[in-house]
Amino acid sequence: MNELVLLKNNEAVCDSLEIAEKFNKKHKTVIRNIETLAQNCADVKKMFHKTTYKDSYSREQPKYYMNRDGFSLLVMGFTGKEAFDWKIRYIKAFNEMEKFIL
Repeated sequence: MNELVLLKNNEAVCDSLEIAEKFNKKHKTVIRNIETLAQNCADVKKMFHKTTYKDSYSREQPKYYMNRDGFSLLVMGFTGKEAFDWKIRYIKAFNEMEKFIL
């Protein structure tokens, strides 16, 4: 599971593409959810970092990196057994990465 958590600026993060894949969501829906969260609060904006990636057609597409707080806030509303299992796995991965960083 540690492969799902990247290290960026000495902080454990994951990205919106991984969230979409693992939680069986459309990436554009995950992006919309992040942007809705971030528009309402400056503190929330600090939890997400917008960047881009090239899709299979070499087009620039948006994606977000998020820290543990951003992840928690985003997936809090995801429901179902599978979503619950992935939440637990990500939390464990963030914990392991933080042990590694410290």
